[in-house]
This record gives sequence, C-alpha cells and structure tokens, in this order.
Amino acid sequence: MSSPDDPLTHPKAIEQQPPSYHTLGLNQPTVPPHQEQPQAYPGSDPKGTVPYVAQIPGVPPGLEYLVQVNQLIIQQKYFTTQTGKTYEILNTLGQRIFLGKQDLQCCAPQFNVNIMDNSNMEVIHLLEPCRCTCTQEAQVFSPPGTIIGYATLNWNTNVTSLSISNASKDTVLLIVGPSFRTNIFGDVNFEVKNTDETQTIGQITRDNERFVVQFPLDLDVKIKVVLMGAAIFLDNLVTLSRQQILNRSND
Repeated sequence: MSSPDDPLTHPKAIEQQPPSYHTLGLNQPTVPPHQEQPQAYPGSDPKGTVPYVAQIPGVPPGLEYLVQVNQLIIQQKYFTTQTGKTYEILNTLGQRIFLGKQDLQCCAPQFNVNIMDNSNMEVIHLLEPCRCTCTQEAQVFSPPGTIIGYATLNWNTNVTSLSISNASKDTVLLIVGPSFRTNIFGDVNFEVKNTDETQTIGQITRDNERFVVQFPLDLDVKIKVVLMGAAIFLDNLVTLSRQQILNRSND
C-alpha cells in the first residue's frame, strides 16, 4: 500500500488507494493499444483545443485536464533565431492542451519557456536560471512562481540520464536514454524508470521535432508536468549540442 505522502500517487482523490502503474516492456510500441484519452464534448473540433475542465482541489490551476491523460505530444510549431521555439502540447486526438513559447533574450537564460493554456493564461514556467547552462537543471513552476519540480541532467558519457524531482528535490523518477554523443541527430527513445531502474513505467520518444511522452495515468499531475518539461528541456539540450557540433565543424 502506498502512503498518503507518496509523491507519485494521485493527490487527494485517490491517496487512499495504491498506485496502479503499468510496467512497460522494452519492445512495447510507443502508443499501446490500451491508450486512453478523454473524449471531446459532442460537436467539438477534433483538431481544435481541449474542452474546459473544472478546477480540482490539490491540482494547480490550468492542469486539471492532465488528470485524465497518460500521454502528451509535444510538437514544435515555429522557430526563429530572434524568439526561439514555439511548442504545441497536444493530446492523442490532436487537440491542443497548451502552447509553449521560448523566451530568447540577450544575456538571459538559454532555457526559458512560458506555457499558456487555451485562454492564453500562463500556467507553467520552465527555467534554467544559469545563462551559461552550468547547472544543467530545469526548474518547473505551476502556477508561475510556485516550484513543483526539477529535471536535472546527470553527467554520463555512455547514456543520457535525467533525474525527475518533486518540489522538495526528492528524486522520484529517472529518464534514461542513449548518449547525445552517439545519437544526437536521429530518432531516439528514452525510458522513464523508477529510482532504482528496476521498472520502466513510461517513455519519451523523439521523432524529428516531435516528442511523445508516456506516463502512468495515476501519476501525480505535478510530476506529469515535470516529465513534459523534461522533454522540452531535452529538446533544448539537443539543440545546443547540435549547435556546438556545427560551430566546431565551421572552425
């Protein structure tokens, strides 16, 4: 049985119930047959935005819809050298949940992403405060100004590893994938594992400029958001590594 303080159990509504995570096999497809997403209201546009979900106690405002999902798609929409990248965060129906905009400014942090809901209200903020990226750690805020977790790159030449931590900096999950040195330009899968790496409970799949993030349905919504932020942080790390390679080749 899980304890009420377990950071991975669903807050409040199910904290008296044990978690029901499904371990993913290494050869399981990215979108498993049992994948579920909430259905749109009758008459809604399947390519439009998700319907409004009422506020849920214990869930940061604007994140209520994520209680119902176990997969997110992060699609790069725009990129300019002046403003950086724009991301659409979608469900499996192609409906937009959030819109993320990178903030690129001179002498400012290289990783600074503001994420808005469909009413254009900022609900999530991703930030790596150090301008020179010396920390290799993304802070995740929701609502902006309130820290809910961290995605921290662990230095390892053989694999790419990130620690997923809650607001208290307790590591609750790990993301493990191939090294940037060996697979930086191609498609790649990262596994979401428990802290001792004995179980794989999710995946982050990168396909060109698109990420698919899978996690247990009953995972704490705040940790779902940190995993989403980690995928965008990974995209930023890949972009920086690519640029460094290009700069070296042009020297």
